[in-house]
Amino acid sequence: MRVVHFFDILVEYVFALAFAACLVAGVFDWRYFVVAGLALLFYFIWGAWRLRCPWCGGAVELSDLCRGLRKSCHCPACGHEIVVVTRVNIKSPTTRRDQGEKPEK
Repeated sequence: MRVVHFFDILVEYVFALAFAACLVAGVFDWRYFVVAGLALLFYFIWGAWRLRCPWCGGAVELSDLCRGLRKSCHCPACGHEIVVVTRVNIKSPTTRRDQGEKPEK
């Protein structure tokens, strides 16, 4: 499917919040700095692996994808619309706009 799922955006925010919380807790115990580093590493890995444009594979910012929950979101590299799928909007595009729709038989 050529979509980005809401779950992937949610996991990215969990990593960001874990990084911030562990960074603050690292003031009291140095071991939390290690956990903060791991959370930051997983944040970048998850973003590079799952939060890409489904059409061209280009990088898309997390804030743009969050805006795509309510409005339309477009890839900065190729310009295609990125659909963020939640439980509410299960519909997803299967072809590019420039290829046209397949005729019904």
